[in-house]
Amino acid sequence: MNKRRTFLTSAAGVGSSAAMATMARAAAAPGGRSRAPGGIRVGNLYFSGGLTGVNPERRKNPSAPPGDIKEQTERTLEAHKKNLEALGTSLENVAKVTVFLADPKNERSGMNEVYAKYFPKDAPARSAVGVEFPDDVTRVEIELVAWIPDT
Repeated sequence: MNKRRTFLTSAAGVGSSAAMATMARAAAAPGGRSRAPGGIRVGNLYFSGGLTGVNPERRKNPSAPPGDIKEQTERTLEAHKKNLEALGTSLENVAKVTVFLADPKNERSGMNEVYAKYFPKDAPARSAVGVEFPDDVTRVEIELVAWIPDT
């Protein structure tokens, strides 16, 4: 069993108040609250901001293709992976993911196809909701909460 699963199973296995206490202890671990790549770190927990995966070429050239749902999901999860690795953790230690989709009815399956490559087993808890983005090119935004093991 991987470390995230062990941590979450032990926390959840003793009741919801004990799970909350475990999460509170993790948050109160040495280090306090600090900026982290793409979000904040509170003790042993990392809370990302929402990241998107629009083709970065669009910053230079607005006519560049923004990327379809699969491309944007891939770019977003790669950015999260890089941020987690910079903190000494990985996608294996992600406990919760929230996915915001521009068109959940038509694009959820494409997002799920890519998502499954990054979380092939013991996937974290996840919510996926439809939203209206302020632009017409963003198809997906993903935020997550991860555990950072003691080093």
